[in-house]
Amino acid sequence: MSNPNAPYRSPWMHDTPPFEIVPGVYYVGNKNVSCHLFDTGEGLLLLDTAYLETTYLLTESIRDLGFDPHDIKWIVHTHAHYDHFGGTRALVEKYGCKTYMPAIDLPFMQSADWTYCEAAGLPYEPPFDLYFETDVALHPGDVVNFGNIAMHCYDASGHTPGTMAYIFHMPSGLKVGMHGGIGPNTLTSEYSLSHNLGNTWRDAYGKTIKRLRGLEVDVILGNHPNQTETFRKIAEKTSDHNPFIDPTEWERMLDGCEDRLAKIVAEDPIP
Repeated sequence: MSNPNAPYRSPWMHDTPPFEIVPGVYYVGNKNVSCHLFDTGEGLLLLDTAYLETTYLLTESIRDLGFDPHDIKWIVHTHAHYDHFGGTRALVEKYGCKTYMPAIDLPFMQSADWTYCEAAGLPYEPPFDLYFETDVALHPGDVVNFGNIAMHCYDASGHTPGTMAYIFHMPSGLKVGMHGGIGPNTLTSEYSLSHNLGNTWRDAYGKTIKRLRGLEVDVILGNHPNQTETFRKIAEKTSDHNPFIDPTEWERMLDGCEDRLAKIVAEDPIP
């Protein structure tokens, strides 16, 4: 049985006020999973949608910031795990948003197993309740323009085969980056053996770390708030100091990924 305090069972326990990260970029997620809103000047871009059950928190957060959910034109996803696209179907049906998903992850979307629903004890089963038709399949190297923001796509495979990293080139000149999957939960020996993966996902995770080194990122977003100390930063943010702007944090995040992978390989070897 799943955790009774989990966001998909008690979503009201995970409500948190939305806030501005930098001009044009806002946190509209919950205490457990991140969602980010971009004001492109020509409509709203939403990065990930969290759980189906927390969708009402998401739309209310957007309203609390003074925006209208009807203005969401695009939804971009980091990877095909239910906790990052669970709310998308409802938003598409209500607001007619255009959807973007990493191409390699598309086959996983109709599986309760590969989307991590079964591992969480969620009741969703094929035909998959949360499934939606993806309008645009994203590939590494793609550059997609949303109003006054250009989104650059990078291969960040490992957490899933299609996980993406995105760098958003803002009109202010800031580069806002997101590594779409630094979590190690799919790198365990138990997961690897049960899915006949061998070391393939671990190897991909390691290659991603090297691939993403050296990119210019001024502001880092986490797809879970604990990954990038999101709430600490907002607590410390003042009119004179914005801890979200830190051009050194991207490399430190990758250092953490490297340490995490080394620990898993050493302590949880795959036979």
